[in-house]
Amino acid sequence: MVCPGEQGDVPIVGELLIMWVEQTHGRLDCGLQGVNEEASSERFRGLRILDLSNLRRPVQVGAVQTCRGSHTHSVVSGAGGNGKILVYYSGTASIRKEEELAGCNDGSAGDDGTARFRIDVIETPVAHPSRARIVHSPAVFAYPETGVLAGLWRGGDHGDETQETRRTDQC
Repeated sequence: MVCPGEQGDVPIVGELLIMWVEQTHGRLDCGLQGVNEEASSERFRGLRILDLSNLRRPVQVGAVQTCRGSHTHSVVSGAGGNGKILVYYSGTASIRKEEELAGCNDGSAGDDGTARFRIDVIETPVAHPSRARIVHSPAVFAYPETGVLAGLWRGGDHGDETQETRRTDQC
């Protein structure tokens, strides 16, 4: 099966293969022509789920579009004994435009709606992988009381005669 998307850990849970797509030329239909438009409904970045029950003919049975692609994730299978797979990831790629995927926000630290500084949790029902979805997106480094992100340098210098630095705006 050819399905471009670059990068991507590929754990297998039972007969399901879970693969991340990070790059911007991946397509939902696995087409080889890529995506050239800045914002396109044909682009795919996120989690692909493939059925490997016939190893000669893998089939994509689920896909979860995300604001940021990634190439690493953690998988917990049989979570709670309820026939679900949980996937945890923190996006590493640039953030999609809102025009391409609603809810994607390239805000800065402290912006509660930003896609930065998040760990998305994706739930996949093993019996119905097409129903996979993001179930939680907690902010990392956030103060529980306020939601403000902590420990991130906002740029500038550290005092007289020190080097100017850039802000910390990525995990």
